[in-house]
Amino acid sequence: MRLAATVMLVRDARPGRLEVFMLRRSARSSFAPDAFVFPGGTVDPGDYAGDLGWPPERVAAEFRAVVPEQLPASEPPIGAEDARALVRAAVREVFEESNLRLDADALALYSHWITPPTEPRRYNTHFFIARAPSEQHGIADAVETHDERWIEPATALREHEAGRMHLVYPTIKHLERLALHGSVADALAFARSKPVVTIMPDRAPSEGFVMPNELEGAW
Repeated sequence: MRLAATVMLVRDARPGRLEVFMLRRSARSSFAPDAFVFPGGTVDPGDYAGDLGWPPERVAAEFRAVVPEQLPASEPPIGAEDARALVRAAVREVFEESNLRLDADALALYSHWITPPTEPRRYNTHFFIARAPSEQHGIADAVETHDERWIEPATALREHEAGRMHLVYPTIKHLERLALHGSVADALAFARSKPVVTIMPDRAPSEGFVMPNELEGAW
C-alpha cells in the first residue's frame, strides 16, 4: 500500500464563500482517470530526505488518528519519518501538478482515508488543507493533470450531480465538508480543532459502501 498526500488548497472568493483548487486527472491515469481531484500523489524516496517538514512535536500532535469501531483499519499508525515525508510530498506534489509554491507551515492535516481492501490499487492517503499562496493562480502540468479550476465546493457538487464533473467518493465527501464553511479562516480553524479519524471503507462505493451515519459528521 502506497503512502499518499493530497492537498485541498482554498482561497476566499466572494463574501461568505470559499473556492478550492481542483485538477482533472489524465484519461490515461491508472487511478481515477478523468476525475477532478485535489493536487497530490504518492510519497517518493526523496521525500524522506531534506530539511522540509514539521518539527517532531507538531508531527506527534497532528498525526494522531482515531480508528472508529465501525470501520476498523488494517494499517497501523504511521511513524514520524513517514509523517514528515508526507508533508514534504504534499508540498512537492502541489508544485509539480499545479506550479504553486506552498510553505509546509501552511499545511494542516485534515483527514486520513485508506482505500478499501477490495480495490486492486490501495493508498494510505492523508489529506491536508492550506490557504492558497497569494498572487499565485495555479496551472495544470498538462501531463498528469489538466483543466485546472478554482471552484466553490457546492458548485463542484452540483456539476457532479449534473454529470458534468467526474468526482470520486472521497473527493465528494471532502467537498461536502468544505461547503459548510464560508471562509478560509473558518475552514482552517475547523481543521485544526477536529479529530483526524481514519476512514477505511470495507468495500468500494460502487459495491454499496455508504458512510455510517454516526461517522458522517465526525471524521
